[in-house]
Amino acid sequence: MRVFRILWALGLCCLAVASVARVLARAPNVGEAGEDGVFVREPQKGSRPPVLSGLGNEPVPARHHSGSWFLSVGTGTAFPQYDRGEIVNDRTGAIESAAGNSNFAVNSALSFGYRWFDPERWGHWSFDVDFFGSYMGVGVSGFGVSGAENLGFLGMRGRVGYRVWYDRLEPFIGMIGGGVLANTESGGVDHGAVWGYWFSPTGGVRYYIPNTRWSISLDGFFRFIGGINGLSGPGVTINETPHAGLGGRWLYEPVGIVALGYRF
Repeated sequence: MRVFRILWALGLCCLAVASVARVLARAPNVGEAGEDGVFVREPQKGSRPPVLSGLGNEPVPARHHSGSWFLSVGTGTAFPQYDRGEIVNDRTGAIESAAGNSNFAVNSALSFGYRWFDPERWGHWSFDVDFFGSYMGVGVSGFGVSGAENLGFLGMRGRVGYRVWYDRLEPFIGMIGGGVLANTESGGVDHGAVWGYWFSPTGGVRYYIPNTRWSISLDGFFRFIGGINGLSGPGVTINETPHAGLGGRWLYEPVGIVALGYRF
């Protein structure tokens, strides 16, 4: 009888130990899994891993950029010409026609702006706006003597592009306009400086160098320049574009520039 009681007690103990072991085996919750004695937190279905700021373990929302700032520096050539200028005699008011042209001019350019490119929103299209500055220096044959003309251009430009060939090649078109500061000299006489205005259609193509932030572009312009009037000479006033308007008679300037760009 005593042996039976001992066996019955041992059976109860075994049953209790088995129950406890079963409960402990189920201890990890649904979000945890045991692996080699180390509990690993498993991500829940449909959840995204948190983005860490790098300063701690706190999650921060992911930032989405639709574009980037850029800087561009370039150089090229231009071919300015005008054929409806005037030389006005300050004493008599007599008007003499004048013209000028050049087969070659040195042209440089600098621009800084922002370019939007977001394939999720606009596919392969890009848009940019930039501040544009340019200098042109040229020797001019006009007024019966040789001379020089220096033009400094400031303006704003807007362009639309479309990327092809794995988004590495980008043809673009746009418009640009602003103010121009002109200074001329002929026969050793400085005619002073005046402000005018200008505008131009623009177009070209840009190549993005793979795995870098650099790009190379070829930009073409056809500048229409007006307001280059009131230059002074010995007893005369020189007006290069006195009749510029809808009928034409601008200072015309085809321009080609090769530029190197960097995206920030």
